[in-house]
Amino acid sequence: MDIRRFLGGVMVGVLMCLMAGGDVTPVAAQQQPPQPDDVIQIVLVLDISDSMKHPLLSEDLPEEISTLSEQISAIENDPALQTLNQAIEAALNDPAVLMAQAAWQTAAAELDSWLSENGYADGVEAVRATVGEKLAEMGCQVSPQYTLQMAVAGQLDELDYWIDQACAGAGIGFEGKQALRDLIPYLGEAGYIPLRQAYVDTLVARNNELEALDYFNLLQQRDQFYADSGYHQLQAEYDAKLDELGIPRKIDLARQAARTLIDLARLDENAGRRTSVFALVVFSTESALLQPLTADLEAVEGRILKLEPQYQTNIYAALDDALQELEQHRDPQHPSLVILLSDGHTNVGPGPDEILADMPPRAREIEARICTVGIGQTEAHVDRQLLRSLAEETGGQYLFARKGEELVNFFVACRQGVVGEVTQLAGYIASGESRTLDAIALPDQVCEFSLALNYLNGDPALTINDPQGRNVSSGYDGFLLQEGTGLKLYTLLKPAAGDWQITVLGGDQGEGEIFYNIVVTSSLCEQTPTPVVTPTPYFTRTPLPPPGLVEQTAPVLPVVVLVLLVMGGFLVVALLRRRG
Repeated sequence: MDIRRFLGGVMVGVLMCLMAGGDVTPVAAQQQPPQPDDVIQIVLVLDISDSMKHPLLSEDLPEEISTLSEQISAIENDPALQTLNQAIEAALNDPAVLMAQAAWQTAAAELDSWLSENGYADGVEAVRATVGEKLAEMGCQVSPQYTLQMAVAGQLDELDYWIDQACAGAGIGFEGKQALRDLIPYLGEAGYIPLRQAYVDTLVARNNELEALDYFNLLQQRDQFYADSGYHQLQAEYDAKLDELGIPRKIDLARQAARTLIDLARLDENAGRRTSVFALVVFSTESALLQPLTADLEAVEGRILKLEPQYQTNIYAALDDALQELEQHRDPQHPSLVILLSDGHTNVGPGPDEILADMPPRAREIEARICTVGIGQTEAHVDRQLLRSLAEETGGQYLFARKGEELVNFFVACRQGVVGEVTQLAGYIASGESRTLDAIALPDQVCEFSLALNYLNGDPALTINDPQGRNVSSGYDGFLLQEGTGLKLYTLLKPAAGDWQITVLGGDQGEGEIFYNIVVTSSLCEQTPTPVVTPTPYFTRTPLPPPGLVEQTAPVLPVVVLVLLVMGGFLVVALLRRRG
């Protein structure tokens, strides 16, 4: 064998290996669908003011409902009652009261943080909700006063006093009382005592300011007016008749829209696409964070089901609570969204100018969109300018909804707007009918294509044909159909570019027309770099840029060692032959 040729061939192989270990430059991209660990952070901000107890379209109501509605409206529009309401609003908006209110909210936030950090609860409102549920379960009286006094009790005797007040005559016994005590496990904790005291002191200071303005006496006068006028009895008859006829109130529609959104999140998560975490803020005269951010969808849904209308409208406090929750507990690596629903004008706390001066900049700072929706008979019933401006200044959307279907669809569309490009399709279809819609054109590089069909009655469905005319059904590559309550989610991964044909089917359930909403979402693929090799032509005596020589040669070191051993062996053989 010619030793020199052999060694030369080996060295050429080594050089080729070294050349293959040159610099890597990203110049191409692979298409990747959204990853399962994607998270959407949503804060629902729902109006529970007194007007939310009314149906949405009073002009379409049966005569018996209209008669009761007119009687109730006559009482609500009585000049004496309006004078009382104006005096109550003036007291709540007094500068001294607002200052005391701010101090109390600061103390409340500090107490909430302590409870959360120490694993007791998500905050005072969460404790109050749990206490209220237990009181109701035991047949005790549930009131805001009782639940608050128990949640922030200072010692056991105080707690027992309020338990006895709420459960007088309920016969809960020792075990029942102990079960309520167990809901306040932080009682007596050293860290709790000063924070609780600050909470109580600032609340008392705020109430003292209100007392000086005769606020509580005004409330009593209003309650007496309602009692004397028969208002509560009429309202009870009205609510019972609505339930009997199956006519939803605005609060019912708000619950339905929120539950549909949660159902969509549940389906999305079950498919392994993305996770949604929710927080719930409700507002009336005051605002309350009922549920901090959580991935426990059942817990959020449970809170929503128990919402009931209360008093007036404080939008500033509600948005403040929502943004504060995101500022403190969001993950900045994932998108944040606030969905605000209101059926009126803000009449407690800072007004529209202060809201627009303070809230959009805070939202933009944390890159949170605000979607706003007004609901009512006409747009004059809501503060259109305020709601529209909140949305426009934060990259969100605004809608005025005259129908429950529009409200549900808006919640879904707003959430899907975080996922990708959104198109909305809506219309009426009769049971048993089919209707082919305009084709949906998908460009290249779409990784996820979904159609969320939501409806309040009947059982509509969709048929989908791809650009080649093939029907999309079970077994179609990348297709998944999931169903929830009033919701069907059709999802396709990496769909072909071209025109997709959608047909709506009316189904065979229900009578009359079905109003359907379809939220079409297309998400472009994420771009992941693909490595392309650029050879390093020659070694030089000057220092090499990173990666260094050791890093470059590490993959071929075994080959180099083998070559050296072979060369050494041949040298030894050659020397031995010469000596011989």
